[in-house]
Amino acid sequence: MHGEARTNLADHLRTSMWFVLGLALCLLVFHDPLKVSPETALRPPSFTFPGGTDRLGRDVLARASAGFKASLGVAGTAEIISLGASLIANLLLLLLAKVRLKALLSVPLLALRTVPPFLTGLALAALLGATNWGLIIALAMISFPFEVAVVEEEINASIEMPHIEGARAIGLPFYMILFRHVGTIAAPRIMRYALLDFVGLVAFEALLGFVGMTRPPAPSIGAEIYNAGPYVAIYPWLFLVPGLLLAAGLIVFNAGFTRALKGR
Repeated sequence: MHGEARTNLADHLRTSMWFVLGLALCLLVFHDPLKVSPETALRPPSFTFPGGTDRLGRDVLARASAGFKASLGVAGTAEIISLGASLIANLLLLLLAKVRLKALLSVPLLALRTVPPFLTGLALAALLGATNWGLIIALAMISFPFEVAVVEEEINASIEMPHIEGARAIGLPFYMILFRHVGTIAAPRIMRYALLDFVGLVAFEALLGFVGMTRPPAPSIGAEIYNAGPYVAIYPWLFLVPGLLLAAGLIVFNAGFTRALKGR
């Protein structure tokens, strides 16, 4: 018994370590990421500027870290909106039991799933403008067509389980079956998908920043990588610092969520 408790504690500590590392990547701001200082322009990594400086003398590591934190916030908000909309849509379809309405809604959702997600996000971001809410809506629309299908599949699979059918047979109210029984079965699986989808949205947000869907001088990790292009051969830290920080962040959060959800 004690050995099992120690094993569980070790697993929790290892899982926590991943999230601590992920949060630490957002705190590597040693200088103001917006401060322009021409006299320190294009300095290589040093003790004063661990990530070097860009052509305007701004701290590259500070801008990359602040940009990654912004990506987490935008992607997290988009994931919450997408998940909430998916749950509400499926709940309404179940309560209304409108087969014709379901068929009508499935057509545009299927059409959206056939379009490459990045093109959907890029078109919406360009239409709505490169603001935080424009990016949030664009990312939510990238996620929603796929997430609503996952939620529907998990709810339907739960409803078809033998003990759920038994509860319906003895006449339990539908809302009680849905929230007390179906919800407890489907929720962990839906959350697993949502957490891993969140990591993907962080990558999409960085990609939108890379193609210019951002508002300078606000830090954007994707824009930092793009802006390093003309200088990468001479000043490689301009590309390597934000690129490695983004890669590390995606790996850390993906590994943390995967470990946290393992076996659930």
